[in-house]
Amino acid sequence: MAQDKEQTNKRLSQLWLSDVIKILDTKNEKYAIFSDLHLGDGGNADDFHHNEETMETALTFYNEKDYRLILLGDIEELWQFDLNQVVNRYNKSVYKKMREFGNARIYRVFGNHDYEWCSPYDPAMKNTKKNKGAPEALKMKDINGEIRILLTHGHQGSIDSDKNSWISRFLVRGVFKPFEPIAKFLKCYGHPSATKSQVTKDYERIMYSWAKKEKVILICGHSHRAIFASKSYADRLEDEIAELQADILSHKSEKKRVKKNKKKIKQLKRKLKEEKAKGRDIDPAEPINEPLPCYFNTGCGLYTDGITTIEIVDDEIKLVKWHRDTTKVPRFKVYEKGRLSEFVDQITSE
Repeated sequence: MAQDKEQTNKRLSQLWLSDVIKILDTKNEKYAIFSDLHLGDGGNADDFHHNEETMETALTFYNEKDYRLILLGDIEELWQFDLNQVVNRYNKSVYKKMREFGNARIYRVFGNHDYEWCSPYDPAMKNTKKNKGAPEALKMKDINGEIRILLTHGHQGSIDSDKNSWISRFLVRGVFKPFEPIAKFLKCYGHPSATKSQVTKDYERIMYSWAKKEKVILICGHSHRAIFASKSYADRLEDEIAELQADILSHKSEKKRVKKNKKKIKQLKRKLKEEKAKGRDIDPAEPINEPLPCYFNTGCGLYTDGITTIEIVDDEIKLVKWHRDTTKVPRFKVYEKGRLSEFVDQITSE
C-alpha cells in the first residue's frame, strides 16, 4: 500500500485544526482503545473469529472497571462482508459486550474497511437508530487540560485505502473473496486484514514525522503493527538484544551470566525473525537519534495468540496484550507503559 506523504500530512492537519471534532478528557478517566478487529461472518475468510472469546473477556474486564471504549476504525471487515453478515455472527457476543458499556461510554471512529460508519446505524450502540454515523477522529486533553492527543484510524493518505478505496473493495469482494478460503488453506494468500501487515514499512515514519512537527501525540491503528512511544516490538527486541550483548562483553568472566544472556539472545532473535517475516519490523522513526514518544499504534485483533490495545488511565498510557490462551492468569500482559505528561514534555521541549 503506497502512502502519499503530502496527502497524509494535509489530512491529519485538517483533522487536528478542526473545531468540530469531539474532545475527550483524560483526567480522572479510563479508556481502552481497540482497532482493526475486522469482524467477519465467522467463516474461513474471517480472520477475527479465533479471538472472539478473548475480545469478550477484555470487554467484560474494561466494562467492570468502568473504562470508556474507543473503537478506532476497521472494527468490521466491510470490504469483504455485508453488515448483516457481521451482525448475525457477533451480535450476541462482541456487540452485546460493547452495548453493555452504554452509549455514554463508547466512541467509534471510522476506518477504511468500515468507512460506512460515517453514515449507517451502529450495532455497537444501544438504540441504534438514534446513533447514526461516526467521526474521522477524536481529540484528547492531557492531565493539564491542554489538547495534545489526536486519535484517528490512520488510513489518511493511503493510495489503496483512502484515495482509491472503492477499487480495493471491489477487488477484495469481486475478485479475491471467492478464492480466499482455498488460497488460505494452501497458505499462499493473506488479505489486507490478516495479521501480516500489508502497509508500507515507511508508514510509521510518515505518521511520526507529522506528529513530531506538530508536537502532537498521535494514536492510530491501520498498520496492524503495535507501536508504543514511536517504537515497534521489533525495535524493542533489537534494543534488548543489544543490551544483553553489551552485558556479555562487560562480564566475560561470569560464565553463568554469559550463558544465561546467550540463551535469552537466542530466544529474542527468534522472535525478531518472526516479526520481520510478518512485515511488522518498520523503518526507524529516527534513523540515528532516539525517537520522540509522539506516535502510538493499537496493533490489531488478528494476532494468532490474542489482541493488543492501548489503555489510557488518567496520566498513564499502556500497550497491553490480551492472550488467546485461556490458561494464562491474568489474561493480559502490559508490554509497555509511561506517563503522558512526561511524553508531552519531551515532545514540546524540542
